Amino acid sequence: MEIIDPHVHIWDPRKTPREVTPVVRLFGRWPNFAEALVRKATPQPLIDFVGDPRYVMSAHMPETFQADTGHHTVTGYVHIEADWKQKGTLGPVGETLWLESLDDPPMALVAKADLSDPAILEAQLDAHALSSGRLRGIRDIVASHPSESVHTWCTPDDRLVTDEFRTGLATLGERQLSFDLWCYSNQLMDAARVAGDVPQTRIVLDHMGTPVGLGNNSAMVEDWYEGLAAVAENRNVWLKLSGLLMPIVGFGYHERDTPPSHQELVDVMAPHIAKGIELFGVDRCMFASNFPMDKVSADYSAVFDAYLAIADGLGLGTEANEKLFAGTASNFYRLGA
Repeated sequence: MEIIDPHVHIWDPRKTPREVTPVVRLFGRWPNFAEALVRKATPQPLIDFVGDPRYVMSAHMPETFQADTGHHTVTGYVHIEADWKQKGTLGPVGETLWLESLDDPPMALVAKADLSDPAILEAQLDAHALSSGRLRGIRDIVASHPSESVHTWCTPDDRLVTDEFRTGLATLGERQLSFDLWCYSNQLMDAARVAGDVPQTRIVLDHMGTPVGLGNNSAMVEDWYEGLAAVAENRNVWLKLSGLLMPIVGFGYHERDTPPSHQELVDVMAPHIAKGIELFGVDRCMFASNFPMDKVSADYSAVFDAYLAIADGLGLGTEANEKLFAGTASNFYRLGA
């Protein structure tokens, strides 16, 4: 099965400005010491989110990603902004310029921009577009959770529902740019309302809405599915079948001495992926890896072996499977453009 992976993060903390960059540059020759420093300096909710800081302290370059894919045929991937830390109005554009400088850049990219400030947004979108013909969309993270033990990624924490943010989303639609919406499952009802207010903007919900603590709380499934159903009613929203192996989801694979078996991954993910496809349909669903963030739990081959088994078990047929693994991503991100 041909795979176009629509959610990959490329970075090198030795060369790109990230939270861990100063430590990696100064102490990278002593990885155990560097890891201890990062753990000490990082709030516990953020450590809990990533599971193991070594995965964000290590370079994840195109050659790293290709080596990760193992026996799968990945014909292209989309880079999703990776929390680039560069000061100034045009700071996020540094990531776009860096990606374009690579010998093997991604097929397309989703850049960072500030949707809450119209003047800044226009300047950033202009600069991104001038810097790369691969620009297809924007991600401005809005993941927020009421629990202090769960890392909130945005300021203010109600960023998603502000009028300024809606205006920014509308601006993306006017420019024919998509939006990658990453929020937690407790925000899905808000996400549904916001998406309904900007029907001209194509949105993709990252990681099935990230159901925090799902592995330890099966009672939350009904509310999560209800939120997904509300989002799915908006025909301008697509769904990434991804991210269920992030530590924050709660299955605990990153804490084990042995990785989960193929069948374990199928058993855990299959009912939720089936529900996502039921709600959104294959024309609005795409499998994605979320690497290297999910790499802490399982390797790439195991993840996509599980996806293939789940798709086969659903019995949707060859044409539908081709959409799930490549076609929907290609259409959404206009990869033929």
